[in-house]
Amino acid sequence: MRRRSVLVLFLAALAGAPAAWAVIPSAQKISNELARNNRAAHRSKPLIFDVKLRIGDSEPLATGVLATHPTGLARLELHSNQGFTERHLLQGSSYAASRDGRELLEPRPFLPPLFLLQAGSGAALRAALASFGISAGEVALGLADDRDCYVLGGRVPRTKGGEERRLPSLWIDTHTFQVVRIDRRDGVRYRFGPAQVFDGITFPAWISIEAPGKTAARLDVIAVAPANAPAAAFGQDWLVPTP
Repeated sequence: MRRRSVLVLFLAALAGAPAAWAVIPSAQKISNELARNNRAAHRSKPLIFDVKLRIGDSEPLATGVLATHPTGLARLELHSNQGFTERHLLQGSSYAASRDGRELLEPRPFLPPLFLLQAGSGAALRAALASFGISAGEVALGLADDRDCYVLGGRVPRTKGGEERRLPSLWIDTHTFQVVRIDRRDGVRYRFGPAQVFDGITFPAWISIEAPGKTAARLDVIAVAPANAPAAAFGQDWLVPTP
């Protein structure tokens, strides 16, 4: 009789397992909700930022202007305290940079894909994710900075040594639907600070930039405003102007 009771409990547990798994929304529902959050934050339009760049625990090493377009484009111009100017250009997953008009072969990835925080519809977000190399139809659960997250793009199980191979992915807080972090395929990771309101636009107060083998950098957001920035303003001719 006791063995029969144990079997009944075991079968009941199996029957309840799919219900537990079903609490994870579909990737489509998550992307639709994130897009709704973007609209409510008034950032689903071209934006321009004033930023300061720090590396490690340093004082600001450069000031800059960052422009971002919800179609998958972004650009950043940094004016270093040492007198040089860097320009960074992001077109989907294509990244390039120049210093004083000369293209850099191995630039630091100071420009995050902020357009993933701007898409105004689920369909637009899924297109932007695809352009950045993220599998928009995959979703998993993850823990980032002690925050429960939906992971669009999926995850690879950790190895026996505790290491996790990073997939291109977008990590979203399950409670607030704020973006917590973005991982690139090459190991670069962008972490986002707490939400702050800048003249009616809600955006993270800072973005941490972690690249393998490099000291972590950080962009502090000073101001945010709507921008008159057509897609044509994010071209190679801006990165390396023709003499």
